[in-house]
Amino acid sequence: MGQPWAAGSADGAPARLPLVLTALWAAAVGLELTYVLVLGPGPPPLGPLARALQLALAAFQLLNLLGNVGLFLRSDPSIRGVMLAGRGLGQGWAYCYQCQSQVPPRSGHCSACRVCILRRDHHCRLLGRCVGFRNYRPFLCLLLHAAGVLLHISVLLGPALSALLRAHTPLHMAALLLLPWLMLLTGRVSLAQFALAFVTDTCVAGALLCGAGLLFHGMLLLRGQTTWEWARGQHAYDLGPCHNLQAALGPRWALVWLWPFLASPLPGDGITFQTTADVGHTAS
Repeated sequence: MGQPWAAGSADGAPARLPLVLTALWAAAVGLELTYVLVLGPGPPPLGPLARALQLALAAFQLLNLLGNVGLFLRSDPSIRGVMLAGRGLGQGWAYCYQCQSQVPPRSGHCSACRVCILRRDHHCRLLGRCVGFRNYRPFLCLLLHAAGVLLHISVLLGPALSALLRAHTPLHMAALLLLPWLMLLTGRVSLAQFALAFVTDTCVAGALLCGAGLLFHGMLLLRGQTTWEWARGQHAYDLGPCHNLQAALGPRWALVWLWPFLASPLPGDGITFQTTADVGHTAS
């Protein structure tokens, strides 16, 4: 029957380069944001209470963001260490020749991770790891809090950017929003003004991207689908919104969005899943 999984830790480990590049991008944005807040135009002046609330909200968002990133990277969604040999006999499981193992339904091989993934959804290029059964929850929460952090920064810097744009002609305004590097190289803006425009542009674009991803995966979550199943119009695992939420987020599905380390164990093992036909048969 072959090994339960064939890819070793070296072959099956997630790619490090995408994660390093994403970390460098985040560090660059963070440094430029610090420059803007300390030496640049910065946010509008706030009262003591408003400042305390802003700091509390920022701390809450960052803790959730970093906590979910850590959980996402630590949770291995693959079939490594999962004994599958013999379990698929007579079940119609597919056979993966790369992993030399039968793989359960909803699972699939990832050429980037070089291993089969349980309940595979897609491969996250920014973090260099597949999204699957064990790390789908932190992935969704990561999208939510990443959008929140980026939107928060955009709102803080919005007044300063608006004042900067009003000081330029409409043509220069468009160039500053779309091509801030060109404006910097041609001497039209200072380094602080460039950093303000670049950070705000990046945060707005990132918030829109994360928000769109969250809406898409929220739709899949309520339908009990993976991206692969949605693309092929499959609805075999749709048990209704409430059961679908519990299957992907655990019994405390309404609270896991607020804190990444809240215990909410997932039902099942990522190998067998209840189908719509099973529910109909039980009801009848």
